[in-house]
Amino acid sequence: MAEHAQILHAPVAAPAAHAASRGGASWYLDPLAAEQKRRIHQELVRRWTGKTSPQTVLKTDLFEEANGADWILFDLFPGAEHVVGMDIESDYVTGARGRAPLSGFSFVVTDVRATAFPTGSFDVVISNSTLDHFETREDLRAALKELVRVLRPGGTLIVTLDNPANPLYAALRWMSRRRWAPFSLGQTASQKQLNRWLEEFGLQVTANDWLIHNPRIISTGIFLALRRMLGRYADGPIRALLALFALSNRFPTRRFSACFVAARAQKAL
Repeated sequence: MAEHAQILHAPVAAPAAHAASRGGASWYLDPLAAEQKRRIHQELVRRWTGKTSPQTVLKTDLFEEANGADWILFDLFPGAEHVVGMDIESDYVTGARGRAPLSGFSFVVTDVRATAFPTGSFDVVISNSTLDHFETREDLRAALKELVRVLRPGGTLIVTLDNPANPLYAALRWMSRRRWAPFSLGQTASQKQLNRWLEEFGLQVTANDWLIHNPRIISTGIFLALRRMLGRYADGPIRALLALFALSNRFPTRRFSACFVAARAQKAL
């Protein structure tokens, strides 16, 4: 790896408690919504990697691993030889390292547009809603091209981006620009555009999907209101609403109700 990368390794021994049960309450997302988000992302990755047993895995963006119950990395590939998490923010890298349950993880401070990794380093690269925070499409494309570079021949890249076809996306982006959200939304791409870029950079797109159908902004407000009114008794209504929102995935309109577009792409051998 390049000398400018700051690498933090997980503890050699597992902590007494799993990451899910220590510091796992998301301050930015209702706990049940966070649980749903983690489950859906993990199911997608496991479905798209199939029966393969990747030995080297990279995940971009450690905001969830550092802060919330919607982390996906820590138990995703228990048989992997080396799992790497990266983020440009050192606080997130340090936070993720502190919550990692087992050895075998490395956490790296590096820029996704020009990472510290050699070409062909990883069997699987997972980039969940990372590249949609850049101010320009040129940066988004540069980051995507860099992820293709570090993917080994025959490897799998899984990418998700904010869904620009969602009617609430523009409002959410506007709110994030005024710091009413924990992070700022930048450029994104439609599923069709994302597929074109992946193919342009030499990958074969083998699957697409739409993820999370909760109406962001609206659902967050409803969940907050229910928590304030009902306290711990809000779990039942919130679970029912999450199940109701998830039904949108069964309809042709799911491409508009989804919060994220997703693509799986393979690198030629």
